[in-house]
Amino acid sequence: MRRLIIVCVAAVIAGSGCSASGSQLPVLPFSQFGDPGESSYCLPYAESVSIAVNNSYSTEGSHRGRFAYDFAMPIGTEVAAARAGEVTEIRTEYRDDDPTGGHENGVFILHDDGTMAAYLHLRHGGVFVGVGDEIAVGQVIGEVGTTGTSQQNPHLHFEVWEGQGVQWYQTLPINFRNAQGPHDPAQGLVTGGRYLALPCQPTD
Repeated sequence: MRRLIIVCVAAVIAGSGCSASGSQLPVLPFSQFGDPGESSYCLPYAESVSIAVNNSYSTEGSHRGRFAYDFAMPIGTEVAAARAGEVTEIRTEYRDDDPTGGHENGVFILHDDGTMAAYLHLRHGGVFVGVGDEIAVGQVIGEVGTTGTSQQNPHLHFEVWEGQGVQWYQTLPINFRNAQGPHDPAQGLVTGGRYLALPCQPTD
């Protein structure tokens, strides 16, 4: 028993979790996703649309230790702003047949509290906003494409940072107040879950 406890504590510190099945992620203070009903964010797509999440917070793969979501969306699906803010950067130069990692078109929106949302893998010609634009929640900002590493599986990559000029490892755990579907305290939206976008009113 003592050895099991030690192993479990070590697994939690390492970020691998410990459960009977060996698959549960640790629920640590810094990774609490919070009550979806109190979230400042709406799902980044249109009301009444149902979308599957094919990658969320994980202990392995491209989202290892990264609070980010990949929403499986067909090419051309409209992307909506999850929260109001100002566009501080756009990327429009990459083409959909370019599979190079880091070559993804996207939009970056700064919120009033200093956090920043990144919307990535938008199609070439599919960014509809410019730097300095003030964006309302729910406003269409672009369309999904296959720029960057999304050639085989078109999706929107969404993540929120603590501020401008930081790196992906400083992402924040985010829930969406209008997401109807399964939630997990250690993952937020779960990989493989499908989420219906309910009506969502702005909070800021």
